[in-house]
Amino acid sequence: MQSSTNVIEEAGWKLHWRLTESAGIMVYLADYKGRRVLWEGSLPYVTVDHQRENMEVSDETFEAHGPWWVPLGTRTLRGPVRVQSFRGGVELSASFEAGPYQYTQLWRFHDDGRLCPWLTIYGPGVHDQHTYHPHWRFDFDLDGARDDAFERFEDTRWQRIENEGWFPYSGESDEHGNVWRQVDFGSGAAINIRPHTWDDAEVFAIRYHDGEWAPFSPRPAGGGQAFPAAYVGDESLDGDDVTVWYVAHVHFDQSFPYTAGPWIKVEGLGK
Repeated sequence: MQSSTNVIEEAGWKLHWRLTESAGIMVYLADYKGRRVLWEGSLPYVTVDHQRENMEVSDETFEAHGPWWVPLGTRTLRGPVRVQSFRGGVELSASFEAGPYQYTQLWRFHDDGRLCPWLTIYGPGVHDQHTYHPHWRFDFDLDGARDDAFERFEDTRWQRIENEGWFPYSGESDEHGNVWRQVDFGSGAAINIRPHTWDDAEVFAIRYHDGEWAPFSPRPAGGGQAFPAAYVGDESLDGDDVTVWYVAHVHFDQSFPYTAGPWIKVEGLGK
């Protein structure tokens, strides 16, 4: 069903959404059972790099093989943004076509507190030797922006992460498959994050600063490290506002269509 409003109230959720110029469907001011969960979430970009050496380009530098990037937004949208109910939840979706690449972006909200921001990649692109890198950015606000902590499941237990950093999925998780979580000190509520079934995934946890929202391009104008790695410093995360980036790596040997993205679940909120 084509959406006629940018506000959805269903399955215990109330959220706002808008179609961006380059970051797909952005969801913002999302509440679950009357309590704020997400200030803003988006898909800033999907980069693609190529491993094949005979790309038939004159420049054989690294840049000739990528990462390449085409914005997912108003110019690449194919058809309307759709809102559809399913048993126990509601789904927001849109299809994009960027050159030889085709995608469907999904936001699924479940009545048990699950949130599924996914991307279906149809592949295979220009040839069979390349890797997709979808980047999601989340600014979770569990009962407010501050008084949060970030934790990672490692060495059979949850461990507090004190400073900003890069935290790849090592294959270790808790009994529910969760690998990372953001915890609110005041309420004890948590946002649990686990990778999709076959995702090769990593998370960047970064202290929030004004101006460090999703940039238009994955690389700074002056060169250097790509985002979000360019934002990572050594600032403390404990008790502050944390921004979480989830990056998946979908390799050419995956079966297409392939759906990437995290499973997210809210626990301990709205009781």
